[in-house]
Amino acid sequence: MKNSHGRSRITNLMSVAVLAGALFVSSAGAQAVTITQPKPVPEPRPFQQLSSSIHALRDSIVALSRAQLGIKYKRGAESPSSGFDCSGLVQYVMEHFGAKLPRTSREQALVGKKIERDIASLKPGDLLTFGHGKRISHIGIYIGDGRYVHAPTPGSRVKVETLANTRSSWWKGARRVFAFDDSQNPDSVLN
Repeated sequence: MKNSHGRSRITNLMSVAVLAGALFVSSAGAQAVTITQPKPVPEPRPFQQLSSSIHALRDSIVALSRAQLGIKYKRGAESPSSGFDCSGLVQYVMEHFGAKLPRTSREQALVGKKIERDIASLKPGDLLTFGHGKRISHIGIYIGDGRYVHAPTPGSRVKVETLANTRSSWWKGARRVFAFDDSQNPDSVLN
C-alpha cells in the first residue's frame, strides 16, 4: 500500500509540474511532454509604419483633391470659398499636409523630386505639369489610374481628367512633393 500511496503522491507532484508548464502526467503513468515556448512574432520591417503612413497620406491627398470637384475656376483664387485656379488648388491641397508650395504653376513645377513622364511611374499625390514648348503654364494633382484633378480654365470648374485624353505634348512631367517613394528608404525624403 505504501507504493500506491507514494505513487499517488508523485502523480500529484507531477500534476503540479504540469501546471507550471513542465510536464504532462497521465493516471496510467508518467509521460514526459516537452512544452515549447510560443514562436516570437517577427519584428516589422524597419520602415513599414512609415510606408503605411505614406500610403495613408496619398489617400488623404486624393480625398481632399476630389472634395474640391465642382468648385468654380477663378484666376488668382486659392480657396474653396472664393474658387481656384490650377496652382491655387495645388497650393491649397498640399498646404493641408504641411507642404508650403510657391504660388504659380511654373514655380510649383520645380518643387520636389522629378518623376519620369510615364504613367506607370506616377503615384497618387504627384503633381502633373503641363504647358507648351518648355514653358509650364498648368498643374494638377495625380489621383491614380491615369487620372488627375485640376482647375482647367476660366468659366469651368475643378474636375477630373485622364492622361489618356490629354495631348501628350501638353503633359510635360511630374513632381513628387512627398517623396518617400514607398521603398523603405528614409533618405529619399525631400524638404
